[in-house]
Amino acid sequence: MNLLFIGTQELFILLPLVYGLFIIAIFYALYKVLSRLLNRYLAAKREQTAALLLQSDALKEIATAIRESNDKNGVTQEII
Repeated sequence: MNLLFIGTQELFILLPLVYGLFIIAIFYALYKVLSRLLNRYLAAKREQTAALLLQSDALKEIATAIRESNDKNGVTQEII
């Protein structure tokens, strides 16, 4: 096979190989981008879940304190 001239036989073998490698490279790049985006999304969801748990605990403490305060003052709770 001469480097200056590639015959049609060799071209039929090389072109699908080059196209295949190109497609594989595109899929790999897409995988890397989507993987990073998914990791960022999951990290944000983890932080949001932790913040919601802390907020829930704080609201429970506030509700408990209000109930205790109402019990001591003799205030009846309104049911809506």
